[in-house]
Amino acid sequence: MSDAAKWALDLRATRDAGYDIAESLGFAELADALSVSVFEDGPKHVQVQALYADEATAHAARATLPDAAEAAVSALPDEDWVSLSQSGLPVIRAGRFAVHGSHDPAPADAEYPILVDAGLAFGTGHHGTTLACLTMIDDLEAEGISPDTILDLGTGTGLLAIAALKLWPEAKTLATDIDADAVEVAARTAAANGMSFDCVQADGFDTDALSGKRFDLLLANIMAGPLRGMAAEIADALNPGGYAVLAGILDNQAEWVADAFRAQGLNVALQPSVEGWTSLLAHK
Repeated sequence: MSDAAKWALDLRATRDAGYDIAESLGFAELADALSVSVFEDGPKHVQVQALYADEATAHAARATLPDAAEAAVSALPDEDWVSLSQSGLPVIRAGRFAVHGSHDPAPADAEYPILVDAGLAFGTGHHGTTLACLTMIDDLEAEGISPDTILDLGTGTGLLAIAALKLWPEAKTLATDIDADAVEVAARTAAANGMSFDCVQADGFDTDALSGKRFDLLLANIMAGPLRGMAAEIADALNPGGYAVLAGILDNQAEWVADAFRAQGLNVALQPSVEGWTSLLAHK
């Protein structure tokens, strides 16, 4: 797939519906979007734009949307819109982290700068769920938590695995993602930040790389439905005393997801909402 977007799928929807649609376009197994962006449009609505390499893929994505979604597919000028859209992203601060693209130098006062150029993968740090995860990781380290083993489940660009290794450089870290592009991007992003970790393609826990493995810290910034569906596997993958950072959850889904993890015997604390998203910290 070329990184140069030729077609756009645009729609306006209510806030909750729009974020659900963005999640499906950006995270679903068959999602072929080069990038997905969400823009606030008043207090109750958002604009969603997904970029595609060809017209057929854009229309196929449109066909998967709810009938109520008023979406339009249109051709774009011959530009690399993924790179252009990223070049306009500002540096993002979250705790001691500063996430920046190659178009911006790392802030001189940043304790833990992270370089991320997302390309085909999701997770540049410019999303409420990612900001919340970075803050939670930072808080855990500040509280004296020191994991020896870390899993980044659904790693995207590898941002959270990189952040964790910035804090705990000796930890044995494994990352997985269902999307082959994300696995490649995560490896490149890690190298750009002067580090490396094992990253494998996997659908949830369906991989030999996770068989029988237990972790002190599990990071899962994915979607509410898959999180709830994997609650038992995530709980089982935690060492006693381990923590799970769970994100990708709209505010109105938080208790629904939290209940699934409480049912597995975990203590679950809801975190403050960030841009309409509530993350969870689970403790075994």
